[in-house]
Amino acid sequence: MPRSVFLVLSLWAIRVPQGRTAEIGSEIGNFTLQDISGTAHSLQHYSGKIVILVFWSFKCPVSLAYDDRMKTLQDKYGDQKVVVLGVASAANESPAEIRANAANLNLEVPVLLDSEGDLAKELGASHTPSVFIIDSARALRYKGALDNNKKEREGGRTAYAEDAIDAILAGRPVPVPETKPFGCSIKMRGIKE
Repeated sequence: MPRSVFLVLSLWAIRVPQGRTAEIGSEIGNFTLQDISGTAHSLQHYSGKIVILVFWSFKCPVSLAYDDRMKTLQDKYGDQKVVVLGVASAANESPAEIRANAANLNLEVPVLLDSEGDLAKELGASHTPSVFIIDSARALRYKGALDNNKKEREGGRTAYAEDAIDAILAGRPVPVPETKPFGCSIKMRGIKE
């Protein structure tokens, strides 16, 4: 199989009923996706860590405005058993385009290829960027926007994802477990808009 077409995907244990999306508190089962360099990443591989999935698109200006904020999350929390992963699920973006654009942008977080959009559909990711925070016990603890600012350094910032991570690390309930994501809608394979 040509390298540009590879994709390992197994969503064998997501404990979400068919046709529904993950709710806060639901257990997220293992999934495996390859990143743009061909390295496989699975939820099981990050056992004992908090996993932040940020659905990302190089074609969405709002998503691109969050590239540095994804890196900032990894820098701020990486030594506290937190991992940040970008996820590219848009049907109108080929793996080759995703690889090229992530390299051109010098993204410093891994970008996983969800070319069929299966992970996005299971979690209910609708926009780029959409953030899903899974705790070390594989429970979904937060979903929504990373913060309330479309542009970096806008005033009045509410750091939803950081507040959620801080609460999880402190063993407290997440103060705002769900917010409405904004940005560009994810173009899903087989779903007409």
